[in-house]
Amino acid sequence: MTRSTFDNSQIELVEVCQASGETNAQIIRSLFESYGIESLIEGESLRLTHGFTINNLGLVRILVRVEDAERARELLTEEVQEDWVEE
Repeated sequence: MTRSTFDNSQIELVEVCQASGETNAQIIRSLFESYGIESLIEGESLRLTHGFTINNLGLVRILVRVEDAERARELLTEEVQEDWVEE
């Protein structure tokens, strides 16, 4: 989603998580999009040139519409649990 989609001042966005770097942010954003949740990433511009985080430089905030926030957080929890379950 491009930033212009959220330019309407009547749309309220909320941060659902922070990612360490652009790559991690894009992974989370793709997860949300696969479930129909639009998102916006914002953060320190150093993430684009360096691709990593130092002392919170490079952290990326991931924002979604208020009405999608609970589901987005649930998806993050589900995905983390699935990734760490040993078989």
